[in-house]
Amino acid sequence: MDYHNMRLNWFEAFERHLDNLEERNSPLSLDKDFGPKWELQAFLGQELQWADPAYDEDELQTLKNVATEAGFTYTVEEVT
Repeated sequence: MDYHNMRLNWFEAFERHLDNLEERNSPLSLDKDFGPKWELQAFLGQELQWADPAYDEDELQTLKNVATEAGFTYTVEEVT
């Protein structure tokens, strides 16, 4: 019975730890969505030159700056 109680205590401690991660909005939280939010496609004329995913707004802005500085036009699509 002691083994069962020990395992139950470990599981409850693990659940408390996960709740704590979620409350702190930790990147280690299991409920986090790690997928890209946008895809930027860069064009030269009508021809697609490259496409990259962006996971946050800072990364999206960086991709926009790179495309603009290189003389490309671009489109941004939200990834669902």
